Amino acid sequence: MPPADEAGGFFMKAPAVLIFVLAMGSFRHQHLLGIAELSREDIELIFHRAEAYLPYCRSALHRLPDLRGKSVVLAFFEPSTRTRVSFELAARRLSADVVSFQAAGSSLAKGESLLDTVQTLEAMGIDALVIRHHASGVPWFLRRFLRCSIVNAGDGHHEHPTQALLDGFTLWKHFGRLEGLRVCIVGDVLHSRVARSNIALLRLFGAEVGLCGPLTLVPREAEQVWGVRLFTSLQDAVRWADALNVLRLQRERMESGLIPSLEEYHRFFGITPQVLAWNPRVRILHPGPVNYGIELTPEVALGPNAHIRQQVTHGVAIRMAVLSLLLGVS
Repeated sequence: MPPADEAGGFFMKAPAVLIFVLAMGSFRHQHLLGIAELSREDIELIFHRAEAYLPYCRSALHRLPDLRGKSVVLAFFEPSTRTRVSFELAARRLSADVVSFQAAGSSLAKGESLLDTVQTLEAMGIDALVIRHHASGVPWFLRRFLRCSIVNAGDGHHEHPTQALLDGFTLWKHFGRLEGLRVCIVGDVLHSRVARSNIALLRLFGAEVGLCGPLTLVPREAEQVWGVRLFTSLQDAVRWADALNVLRLQRERMESGLIPSLEEYHRFFGITPQVLAWNPRVRILHPGPVNYGIELTPEVALGPNAHIRQQVTHGVAIRMAVLSLLLGVS
């Protein structure tokens, strides 16, 4: 039986594999704002630590004591299920105190600025702020004023680094490598922070990246600026790829006229069993939530080629790794 703490709870002793991972290297960052700020060695350290945490990310029966005494605030100014809940579970699995800040009903409704709000939260004695905001660049702006660690859980159209980490980790776990993989991002690239973070991570590891979607939903500069390959034909993209990262059609961010109709979009860019027949070995990822019948059919999302449920599980492990590294468990 694991040792009891003075409050009567039980904490798991670190397994030998985790002790080995903790000794692998140091993480010299206070914040996680974007993939571009990480080196390949940083990401490999996150992957290896997440792998060590995987056996513990599903169980609430025992907690690891890694962040015992630390306080984490989740401040989500956009709707979220997967990211918010997985960050909360990750922090709790590591024994941190977690507070979920609700913008509705807060002093923001009385005219308080975002900066005043987060500085007030920091003054209460927090160690990390996990923030999602509809405006691009908010985590970088807050870094100038806060001493606590900041984790970007998605800023506007800009970045979503922990999503890219869990996507890369999922591919790394399945293929055993990222270098040389062909990964095609399919769908609404224009509005996707997931796409931008994934491209940066995959190219850092030497993967080949393709983009496929309606020309109205793929940035014109993508090929030259991002160094990716563009596909106008879904069939060509599927036959080329080892994996497809299928994006949600973000109708809430769209102007009218970008696509003729949802039916037309599904006809040309939806992933169906017939599409998988072009390359039966291709793997399917999706950051969620899925618009069934638009990006994916249920048969594909729940089929043997899909890693969508594994992505969700891996998200908890990746966020456990990120929080423990940022907050000083080295």
